[in-house]
Amino acid sequence: MKRLCSILVLVFVFALILPLYAQNQTAKPKAVIDQPTYDAGEIYRTGAKLEHAFVVKNTGAAELQILSAKPG
Repeated sequence: MKRLCSILVLVFVFALILPLYAQNQTAKPKAVIDQPTYDAGEIYRTGAKLEHAFVVKNTGAAELQILSAKPG
């Protein structure tokens, strides 16, 4: 009887822990950019310096890593 209770407790504990482990394995980052494009107008003729900031938010459950960014 003690052995059966021990086995049932172990099964119950594994049943509680396994979904938590599986949930962490499927967590992914998700990048959200509110304004993904920017129209700079016609500054190419003036030679003026252009500066614009794109705000990137991570709405996912994992860490978002931006390894590179390229224009255009």
